[in-house]
Amino acid sequence: MIFTVSFSVLIIIIFILDSFFLIPENAGVTPKEKFFTGHNKGYINRALHLSDEKIKKGEIWRLVSSALLHVGTPHIITNTAAFLIVGYAVESQLGAVKTLICYVVSALVSGLFMAFVYKLHEGEGASPGIFGLIAVFIILAVKNGTIMFSGLPVFALVILGIYILTGFFGGKTTLCEHLSGFAGGALAGIVLIGGILPG
Repeated sequence: MIFTVSFSVLIIIIFILDSFFLIPENAGVTPKEKFFTGHNKGYINRALHLSDEKIKKGEIWRLVSSALLHVGTPHIITNTAAFLIVGYAVESQLGAVKTLICYVVSALVSGLFMAFVYKLHEGEGASPGIFGLIAVFIILAVKNGTIMFSGLPVFALVILGIYILTGFFGGKTTLCEHLSGFAGGALAGIVLIGGILPG
C-alpha cells in the first residue's frame, strides 16, 4: 500500500515540522497550542492553506495543498487513522495511482467549492480527500456486494463509521468541506471504476 503509507508519513512529517519547528519567532505559540489545540502560524501552513483571496491572486496550488495540513494533535491523529483505513481499502482494489487520483480530485473539488462558492478565508486538513475516498469505498462496496471487500477487520470499519458520523457535526464549514470532497470522490470513482452497478 505504497500511496496510503507514504501519504500518511508525509502529512505526519509536515504536521510535526509546522507545529513544532517551522514557526516564526514572534508567532507567540504556546505549548498548549503546539501539542493540543493547534495553531496555523507555521511557515508551511502560511504557504499552503486554502484561502479564497490568495487563490484569486494566482496561488492556485492552495486548492489542493491545504489537504496536506493539520492543526492540533487530535486533527492529525483522527485524519491519519481514517486515511490509513479507507486508503488501504481503496488502494487494495484500485492501486496506488488511481487512489492518488481519487484523493487529489476530491481535494480539488472541495478546494474549488470552498474557495469560490463558500469563500473560505483559511482552511486546512486532509478530510475532504478522505471523504472523497469514502465515496470511492462505497462505490467499491456496492460493486463487490460487501463492505468487507478489502479484508479490513470489523473494528477498522467501525472506526471509519465513527469518523464519518462525527464528520457531519463539526459545523457548517466542516460539513461543506466534507460533502464537497465526497462529491469529488464520487465523480472520480464513477469515472475510474466505471459505474456503481455490481459486476
